[in-house]
Amino acid sequence: MATTTFDFCKKKKVINILGNEYDEKTLESFLKLITQIGHEKKEIFVKIIGNFDSRFLVQNLTVNKSSAELDKILNMFQSISNIMQNSKIIFISEINGIVKGPAMEIALSCNFIKAKENTLLKLDETSHGIIPFLGTTQRLAKLIGYKNSLQALLIDKQISYEQGCKFKLFNDEVDNCIKIKNKTFFWDQLFTNTFIFYNSKIHSIYKNKNPAYTAILSIIYESSVCNYEAGLSIEKRWLKWLLGHKLFSYVEKLD
Repeated sequence: MATTTFDFCKKKKVINILGNEYDEKTLESFLKLITQIGHEKKEIFVKIIGNFDSRFLVQNLTVNKSSAELDKILNMFQSISNIMQNSKIIFISEINGIVKGPAMEIALSCNFIKAKENTLLKLDETSHGIIPFLGTTQRLAKLIGYKNSLQALLIDKQISYEQGCKFKLFNDEVDNCIKIKNKTFFWDQLFTNTFIFYNSKIHSIYKNKNPAYTAILSIIYESSVCNYEAGLSIEKRWLKWLLGHKLFSYVEKLD
């Protein structure tokens, strides 16, 4: 296990992710890097490569943090995906193997995701009583649809290479950021029935013991009628509540 750093080769326009542990300072350094790259006056392509099997040191967020400080940190986290969503820079992530944690969220924030056949996205934050930090919940809902995202985040807790290709999340020729801008949902009976089904399913499986699952349902439901920025604020509200109540138990062993 090693603290994550980001090595940017300006000549090749490549960001190499080194290490696997993230905290607020790590993500702040990434935000500064993409902000600096964004000062380019012309459209450029930037590849993001390296280690995408990562974890976030969640406990650090709850130590000696006031409500205002936590707000500031969570806003900073979500600025990453917001900047990448609206930047003139075209970000391309190249992923393979196990992809999880904050590095996964960075990969999913890219315009294009190039994946190899052994790629497996692990969406196991809810198992630890927390939800993704960089806007992944509502981003997935807009990219692969609310039903597929509910299944992936609440039940399967992963997306395989085959599923990613089927959902046109991986190796697609259409910019993911454009897909999000153009995405709209329709509140019809099928939409309502889908949420009733998954609400009943998670209560049956988890017996109301993990509010992170309710948070996912609420975020996807509420953000279905919001633009991207408003959706991020809904996620931040739930993140702050989960962190404030210290309902998570994020302890895992990394290979």
